[in-house]
Amino acid sequence: MKNLLVKLILVVTVLLSSQIIFVEDSKAACAESSSGVISEAAANASCQDEPTSYGIIIYNLYLCTAAPAAPTIASSIDLTNCVETFSNSAGYFASVSTGAAVSLSGTATRPSDGTYTHGVMKIDNTFAITASKQFEVAYNGQVSGNGVHCSTTDGSGTAAAGSSPNNTTICGDSPVTAGTFTETLTSFDNTFTATGTANNVAGTGANITAYLVDTDQNLAANEAEVDKLHGVVEFASSAIVTSSTTNVDISFNVGEGMTIDNNGGSMFFGSGPFQATLTVTP
Repeated sequence: MKNLLVKLILVVTVLLSSQIIFVEDSKAACAESSSGVISEAAANASCQDEPTSYGIIIYNLYLCTAAPAAPTIASSIDLTNCVETFSNSAGYFASVSTGAAVSLSGTATRPSDGTYTHGVMKIDNTFAITASKQFEVAYNGQVSGNGVHCSTTDGSGTAAAGSSPNNTTICGDSPVTAGTFTETLTSFDNTFTATGTANNVAGTGANITAYLVDTDQNLAANEAEVDKLHGVVEFASSAIVTSSTTNVDISFNVGEGMTIDNNGGSMFFGSGPFQATLTVTP
């Protein structure tokens, strides 16, 4: 099954002064047979877990006072009710890992006073995953090796309609040094689908819709047109920004930011869903 949404574990902090930083907030999901060891049942059924690091290219972040109208094949997402809080026209590559904070280079803008119910993120449709996992039983690596330890390879591939990358892992009897695998997403399902949704993500009450868009930022009509990804988050609780607000924290949890799946005896590592929350201080 295709991954519905992008995965990230990060907290985007829109500082009202000058910068934006990412700080991780992790939460894993694959069941373990013992500490740090993913169970055979979980791996065989497909599950989501936390990668060592997760990389995305970010172009724009917005906060919205109402749900933005979805893009169509003839129009882009409607940001009439939104304010831009970050921009970088060239895109900024952010790599997040446990306990790390990453300064986000670009133009950060304080959101206007108001009540914000949604967030929008414009990112590239490529995701860089670095991960090493231990399993209860041995699996073949998609590239090479066999064993209970599997890691991402240095490589790239496309998660397309009806197919997934077949070169994501190396496995062995002892820990394998992880490379970084870059996955390009061109469909959310086994038949071409440009829209993906997830409701009440990880029980937080947050709802997410993601759109694959073309070079005009309209909804892509086919895989060949896919150029970027636009994500809309409906926050579980609205945030009220006032003149006394010191910062707004938009948290994107990628603790389930990678998919783990036994694919015919070979271990597949790919991307997975994220969640988001919004916190205003004070």
